[in-house]
Amino acid sequence: MAAVSPIRANALLLGVMGFAQLLLMAASVRQSVVAATVSGAAGSAGRPALAAERSLSGTLVAVVHFFGDLNAEEIANAALKREVTRLSGELTHGHAQAEENERLRRLLGMKDDLVPKSIGAAVVTAQLGGQSRIIVVDRGSSAGVRPDMAVVAWGGAIGRVVSVDRDYARVRLLSDPNSGVSGVVARSRAEGMVVGRGGDALEMLYVPKYADVLAGDRVVTSGLDGVFPRGLGIGRVTVVGDPTGASKAIRLEADVEDRAVEEVLILTEPSGTRLLTVDGTEAKP
Repeated sequence: MAAVSPIRANALLLGVMGFAQLLLMAASVRQSVVAATVSGAAGSAGRPALAAERSLSGTLVAVVHFFGDLNAEEIANAALKREVTRLSGELTHGHAQAEENERLRRLLGMKDDLVPKSIGAAVVTAQLGGQSRIIVVDRGSSAGVRPDMAVVAWGGAIGRVVSVDRDYARVRLLSDPNSGVSGVVARSRAEGMVVGRGGDALEMLYVPKYADVLAGDRVVTSGLDGVFPRGLGIGRVTVVGDPTGASKAIRLEADVEDRAVEEVLILTEPSGTRLLTVDGTEAKP
């Protein structure tokens, strides 16, 4: 085999090296194209996912805002209800205070104008169940209260003191079966004894069967029992029944309801009076 000249060998080597460089350049270009293609495809595929993510995020934000607004509305409603309850309580308290002030004003006027020799007291407890009808007031021996003193309220007589402590006194109401007061029909002057029956109704006994008594007549204290002064309102005749023996059967509706008594006057002496009755008219002595 003939030997290859140095010149020809160098030419072949240069040709092989050039071809190899061309191959490397081609591979590099192809990789660039593939990478660009993949990157574009990835970008195109990621755009819907990004849009979905943004949509979900917006929905979550809207839900959070909705529940936040709902909670704020519930808090506002609760605050409004509390304010309404507070204002209603203040209104009720204001009405109660106005009623109490009116009662005290009338009682003070009654004391000054009609029964100046008296002691004002407030009811602290009441025993109105069953037959027993007792109230306890916040004035006792230290204020000058003694047993058998007459007790009145706006409208008329309500009872008498039965026992006394230093700061309290027990009052037996006219509606108690163990209570009694001398009464007279203001219109006809027919007299009798008014007794309790364990309720709001009263009964007038020992009225002669020929006496002039009609339904609607007013009965006031006669002053004959030595405890109540004459002229205090007791009640109004509701029923005049058939006579029992020599006496008429008479029922009264009390001028003063037991459960309505909150303030009283305790009379320090049984002097005569012109005490107003519950309807604002003056009771005849």
